[in-house]
Amino acid sequence: MDNKKLEEFILRFPMLVSVAEKLNKASINWLIGGSGCLFLLGNKRIPDDVDIFLPNGEHDTVDQLFNIKSYTHTSKAGPVRNSNPEDNHSIQFTSHLEFNFDKQYKFGITESIKQKKIQFEYSGVNLYLLPPEDVLLIKALLQRGPEEGKKDIEDINNFLKIYQIDNNYLNERIKELDAKERVGNIF
Repeated sequence: MDNKKLEEFILRFPMLVSVAEKLNKASINWLIGGSGCLFLLGNKRIPDDVDIFLPNGEHDTVDQLFNIKSYTHTSKAGPVRNSNPEDNHSIQFTSHLEFNFDKQYKFGITESIKQKKIQFEYSGVNLYLLPPEDVLLIKALLQRGPEEGKKDIEDINNFLKIYQIDNNYLNERIKELDAKERVGNIF
C-alpha cells in the first residue's frame, strides 16, 4: 500500500478513520470497495466517495450503531440499500446489491470474499478492502459510462495495467454469479 495515496485518501475523507473504528469495535464485517479500493491499490482516479460494503445481515446493526436510516437507491441496474453516517454522503454504507440486466445478479459478501479481503492499518485502526477482483467484477457487471457519471470500463482497464489480479479467484467469482456471458468480453 502506497502511504502517500493512503494519506491523500484519509485527508479527502476525514470521517473514515472514526467510522472504521466504530465499525471495528462493534465487530462489523465491512470492506472498502468501489473506486476507493482501486485508488488505494494504485489506480490514479481519485474517488468521489467511500463505498463501505456490508454483509446484508449487518446493515440494520450498522444503522442502529450510527443512529441513521437506510434507503433503497434504484438505478437502471437495480436496487441497492444505502445509508450515510452523519448524513454525509462522502461515506456510503452499501448492502443488498442487485443487478438486473440480461438476468439478475445478487452480489453479497461471501466467505471467499472475507478470506480474500485486504487488511491494513492507519493510526492504529484496521481498515479493510474488498478484494480488487470483486470491485472489478461489480464494475464489469454495471458497465456504467460517462452518461451516468461513471467510468467503470476505463477503471477496469487502467487497474489491470498496474495491478496483478488473482485470475483464478476472479474466474471463480464470475462462475459463482453465473456472469460469464455478461463480463466475459471484459476480462
